[in-house]
Amino acid sequence: METAKYSPLLDLPNYSFPYYWANESFKALWTEKSNHAFPIIWSKTNELIIRDFAELKNILVVGPPSCGKSTFLHQLIISLLLTKHPAEIKFILFDFKKLEFSLYNLLEKHFLAKLPNGDDQPIVSKPDKTLATLNALTIELELRYDLLKEAACRNITEYNDKFCSRLLNPQKGHRYLPHLFLIIDEFADILIINKSEVNKALENVLSSGYKVGILVTISTNQIMGDTISPGIKSLIQHRIVFRLNDKRDNRKFLDTESVPKLIEEGEFLFLDSGKVKKGRTFSLELPVIEAIIADINKQEGYPGAYLLPEYVDTTEEVALTLDNRDPLFEEAAMILVQSQQGSTSLLQRRMKLGYNRTGRLMDQLEAAGIVGPNMGSSARVVLIKTQSELESLLNNLL
Repeated sequence: METAKYSPLLDLPNYSFPYYWANESFKALWTEKSNHAFPIIWSKTNELIIRDFAELKNILVVGPPSCGKSTFLHQLIISLLLTKHPAEIKFILFDFKKLEFSLYNLLEKHFLAKLPNGDDQPIVSKPDKTLATLNALTIELELRYDLLKEAACRNITEYNDKFCSRLLNPQKGHRYLPHLFLIIDEFADILIINKSEVNKALENVLSSGYKVGILVTISTNQIMGDTISPGIKSLIQHRIVFRLNDKRDNRKFLDTESVPKLIEEGEFLFLDSGKVKKGRTFSLELPVIEAIIADINKQEGYPGAYLLPEYVDTTEEVALTLDNRDPLFEEAAMILVQSQQGSTSLLQRRMKLGYNRTGRLMDQLEAAGIVGPNMGSSARVVLIKTQSELESLLNNLL
C-alpha cells in the first residue's frame, strides 16, 4: 500500500489544539482508537459519548435550519480527520450552498475523493454532478464486491488485512480500499435533477455499501413531504432528530411521539437500544476547524484526490470505432498484454471502469486484433504476446 508520510494529528506527541478547551474532548478519541475502528464524537452532554462510525453504517440527520445539523456533520468529519491516516479514509462531500464544506477543499490531496474528469474543486456543488458522482460510487461499490469475491473475503476489514499481509496481488487489480464517507449537507438540493435516478443510486449504496466500506450520512431540513423516500428511510437505522414542532414528525423519524423536550440549541434526539435519548452537539468554532485543516496541510499528502471510477452516460455516448477509439484504449491494451489475461473484470479493477465501458473497450481491442473473440465466461485469448508487438500494432493504427 503506497502511503503518504503522514501521522494523524492525535498521534503527534504533545499536539495541542487552538482554543485549548477542545483538548480533553478530542483526545478522548485517541483513547478510544483501540476500541473503535472509526471513533467519532457522537454527543457531549454531562458525559462525552464516542461511537464507532463503522457500526452505525448510515446516518440520517433531520431538523429545521440553524438547529445544529451542520455542527453535527462537522464533528463527524473532524473526529475522523484527527484519528485516521489519509490512506484509510476519503470523503465525498455534497454542499450545493457552498457554505459548510468549502473549507475542506484544502484537503483534496489528503482526504477527498472526486470524479476523474470533474471540476477543480472536489466538493460536489452543482446539480449536474450529483447523478454522475452517485453512479461512479455505485461502480466503485461493484468493483469492491468483485475484489472481495476474488479474495474470498466477507468484508472490507478482512480484505484489507489480507492485502496488507501481501496475500493479494496488485497486478491482478488488488489494492488497499479506504473507507469512503459520503456526506450530504442538504439532501433536498441533490433531488433537483433526476430525482428518481438519484434515489435509486443512493438506495443501492445505502443497502450494499457498508460491507465494502462505503458509509452515508444525509442531512435535511425538509421534514414535510417525500424528500426522504420510504425506501431511503428504511435503509438508515441511526437517526439524529433536532427540534421538531409536530409530534407526528417525531413519529415519522423516531417511531414514537413520546420524546423528551428539546430546549437548548444543539440538542437532539436519537434512538439507542430502542429508547429515545437526548444528545447535544459538540461546539466546534470555525477557527478550530480552520486550524485543524491547516495543521493537516502541513503534512505530506498524495498527488491528488482519490479518483472515483469514471462514469459514462451511455444515453449520450457516441459509438466508438477504431477511428474513434476510447481514450483509454492504449492503456487497456498494455494491461492485457503485460498480464496475458484477456479478462474484462481485470480491466474493470485495474482501471476502475464500469461494466459497459469495459465491454466496449474489449470490443475495440478485439477489432484491433489484440484479443480474441468473446469466450463466454472464460477470458479472451490475448493475441499480442510482447510489448514490442503491441507498439508496432498501435503505430500502424495511427
